[in-house]
Amino acid sequence: MQTVPAKGGVIQLPLFRAGRLKPAHTLDIHAVSLPATAFTGDFYFTHRYEDRLWFALGDVAGKGLSAAVVMAMIQEELEHRIVSCASTRCDPAATMGRLHEFLRPIVPRNRFATAVIGHLADDGTLRIVNAGHCSPLVMRADGRIESIASSGPVVGMLSESRWNSHTTRLEPGEMLILYSDGLIEARSTSDEEFGIDRLEAVLRTQPRTSARQTAEAVLAAVERHVASREDDLTLVVVRR
Repeated sequence: MQTVPAKGGVIQLPLFRAGRLKPAHTLDIHAVSLPATAFTGDFYFTHRYEDRLWFALGDVAGKGLSAAVVMAMIQEELEHRIVSCASTRCDPAATMGRLHEFLRPIVPRNRFATAVIGHLADDGTLRIVNAGHCSPLVMRADGRIESIASSGPVVGMLSESRWNSHTTRLEPGEMLILYSDGLIEARSTSDEEFGIDRLEAVLRTQPRTSARQTAEAVLAAVERHVASREDDLTLVVVRR
């Protein structure tokens, strides 16, 4: 692992991925991506521009080398699209649409991706779009947990697709949790999924002192639950 100092915590960057995490002025960020095999279909990326942090996380359907190839194409294009959109301050839904337009003619028909793209401003304004991905969670200061549902189809499949962005606000001490399905679908010896209820239970009981502590508590709970991990697992925690 490579670690990069950031205000209020440490950003953890797995060496096998191409993306970069940059320090954010008022945000505490911790990201972990664990491949199930030598190849991963998960991807994530962050980009700091002026007063906001752009972020993305997603998952390519399927496993193995073919999924990893699609992931690599998405990772490269995603970085390009987010950097471009950040400079023009476009809506995350537009970024998702441009990623879809790039992918649809080149991705095999049996492949598609789910994804979350958004940005968090220094004043706490969060704008996010969910394309068929696991619902991001917002952990409020009073213990409430809000989920952000999908607002459009998966990426790279349908001829005409449209997404809507969701806007909310993070107050100081509140957190955004992004994750791939490898986390909530991790199974025990009795074939029981870890599930969203266990994830929310960990978030409610874990002291919200840092993004790293929260991420490590979630991963420890998953490890206690699973017999063996068979899918890629990616987790990004952003604390204001």
